[in-house]
Amino acid sequence: MSAPEVAVVFPQLHRSGGIERVCWDLLDYLGPRHETAFVGTVAPEGTPPGVRLVPVPGSPDPGVMGMYVRRARTRAVLERLAPEVVVTMGSVVPPGDVLWVPSVHRAWLEAARSVPMGRFELPARLRFAMPRHRALLAMESQYFRHSHPRHILCTSRREVEDLHRLYGVDRALTTVVPNPFDPERFNPEGRRRDRTAARRSLRIGEDELAIIFVANELHRKGFGQLVEALALTGHRHLTLHVVGKAQLGPYRRSIRHLGLEDRVRYHGPSRDVAWQFAAADLMVLPTQYEPFGLVIIEALASGVPVITSRVAGASEAVLPGRTGLILEDPYDVEELARLIDEAAGADLETWGRRAASSVDRYRRDRVMQQVESIVFS
Repeated sequence: MSAPEVAVVFPQLHRSGGIERVCWDLLDYLGPRHETAFVGTVAPEGTPPGVRLVPVPGSPDPGVMGMYVRRARTRAVLERLAPEVVVTMGSVVPPGDVLWVPSVHRAWLEAARSVPMGRFELPARLRFAMPRHRALLAMESQYFRHSHPRHILCTSRREVEDLHRLYGVDRALTTVVPNPFDPERFNPEGRRRDRTAARRSLRIGEDELAIIFVANELHRKGFGQLVEALALTGHRHLTLHVVGKAQLGPYRRSIRHLGLEDRVRYHGPSRDVAWQFAAADLMVLPTQYEPFGLVIIEALASGVPVITSRVAGASEAVLPGRTGLILEDPYDVEELARLIDEAAGADLETWGRRAASSVDRYRRDRVMQQVESIVFS
């Protein structure tokens, strides 16, 4: 087996999450241009054309001890493969020559508030003592403090500052590169084409205004606040459609208590979230920690107006009152309810037309050209 020019490393390759889609798009871009390998596990859809799979044994999402075992196995695979350049996309894998950082776990834990656990709430500070978080923090510390990358790609200025503050990362090593979207998958033409069929498949009535919430975790993304805000809005024709792998279990009691059982609908994970965007009228993501937030850009590119919190790096792409609205405090339920009411009374069709043309600088080809020049510099 010959050594590839570049190996991209991540636990699993699929398109059901934001960083997973970034990983896929990076491989799809590099594959025709360089000898490229993916080191990890792939979903049934396989790898993009021209990309060689180099599998890592074991589950891509193991338990606490399994994370260390899988990391060691990944390191062994990379040593045998001996690629010219290694790009890694998260601290659960060994550090490479170029680190593309999706988020900073310690920064999230520091910013977080209490977490719902059924009828109780877990104080945020207790999570620092939980085995999985302790393991992730230890891996993250090693990834940044004891490695020697030649470059680090960050999705926002906030991420640069978090790495410098928490792990002493030299700012001169970093470049801010936004997560890109694929215009062939996320565009207003596709949304118009698929809208009727998508709404029918999600059982959205003609008189409903459909809010979409896309996330693979609920607490950090502000789902609890969104449910409470929905109950406060004056528009009873609003429905909330949840797309992602996280189950609603911890929130079902609140949903029932607020009388929202018929208005909050769970659709599970999706490998084609553009289909759900086609059905939606508005995306709301009141996230509490978000270095970037690719789904914000993908929604805008599809022509879906967005309400999101200012802490999201991608919130800078939202033009308040023209393509969406900005939530100043992600924990302020009343503020969020006011914004949802404002959007529900606005001309969302006009907002959507503006949205699709506002994110050209995040197009995949433009961003990946920059990434390619850094990887092979």
